[in-house]
Amino acid sequence: MGDSTIKDIKTRKILDSRCGFTVEVTVSSERFSGTAMVANSTSTGSHEVFAFPGGDADNGIANFETVKNELIGVDARNQSDIDSILHKIGGERFGFIGGNVSTGVSVASAKLAAKSEGIELYEYLFSNYTKNVGIKKRIPRPLGNLMGGGVHSNNRMSIQEILISADSDSFMNNAYINGQAHKSLGEYLSKVLRISTGVNIEGAWVTGLKDRENLELASKICREVGEKFGIRIDLGADFAASEFYKDGFYVYADARFSSSEHVEFVSKLSADLGMVCVEDPMHEDDFQGFAEITKRIGSMSLVVGDDIYTTNPDRVREGINNKSTNAVLIKVNQIGTLSDTIKVVKSAHENGMETVVSHRSRETVDSFIAHLAVAFGSKFIKTGIVGGERVSKLNEISRIELLENAV
Repeated sequence: MGDSTIKDIKTRKILDSRCGFTVEVTVSSERFSGTAMVANSTSTGSHEVFAFPGGDADNGIANFETVKNELIGVDARNQSDIDSILHKIGGERFGFIGGNVSTGVSVASAKLAAKSEGIELYEYLFSNYTKNVGIKKRIPRPLGNLMGGGVHSNNRMSIQEILISADSDSFMNNAYINGQAHKSLGEYLSKVLRISTGVNIEGAWVTGLKDRENLELASKICREVGEKFGIRIDLGADFAASEFYKDGFYVYADARFSSSEHVEFVSKLSADLGMVCVEDPMHEDDFQGFAEITKRIGSMSLVVGDDIYTTNPDRVREGINNKSTNAVLIKVNQIGTLSDTIKVVKSAHENGMETVVSHRSRETVDSFIAHLAVAFGSKFIKTGIVGGERVSKLNEISRIELLENAV
């Protein structure tokens, strides 16, 4: 079909799921265009690129307008060229244009390239960037946020997310059963425990219970709903431990652990509850603490690095050298370009690590991460369970699953 030369780039300010400002980018050729709406985040690792200069979307858009001509005339199929230019014009950690703007341009360019080839985005990414290193396409399992705490909520739970993932015969069934578990928990909280409940910014239930109580309740709901549908629902947790690491200790509402004690606590908790994944169980610079947990539970569970890595190839390399984790969380706007993200995915694969593609707390309805998860052969895609900006990703993977089954 052809025609992938960039002729124009338009940016505009849009709202994320918390009514904060983010950016939409459209990259156009003569005949085609690709559009990306970029998510924001509430909880960020300190090693991420800057979302916007000074945190202001208007500044990022205005600054990009002064340098965007550097990209005009570039072939959108040359992802590495586009992303190299973005690094050049974006400044250190994209401080001049913002990582959200660079992510929007990078992803929208890939969408344009896929359209010019007449294929789906996931197929384009797989064929050009991951197939050649032995990565196989895979329909991931949905990893949904059932209960919330930490900076995403206002309650007594320090752990940021209690996660669940149904394991049935199709992605759509898994997403549906996760939803049924979410509904069942809400009914149990209000009708049995008579707890006044609400949901947090990702639609996860927020209670007045403590961490262990919430985990045990989530485990109970998973067993009951799983038995109803005749399948297993796995439990996981995103500790986001950097958020409650204070002066060398991990401080919970009812406990305080040294680093070695926290390794023991997390390892025992994971084993007791049969967790399928444990994300960010130690603070973001404790590569050795992560490694100790991975040594203890890595044969049973994914130990997933998010804040420790921030989708940064250099930090992932350090994690590989230290055997810190057996899985890497993938968020494009943590690093700002698809090329850097693909480097991380390739590095993880070459070193026997799984990838988990993830949404962000302040989302948009764009479903491009669904395509990334399939193209990257990810074991899980981390999304919420309810809410249009979360469900858009679930429905898109279900559509991709139908396309793949029809081949």
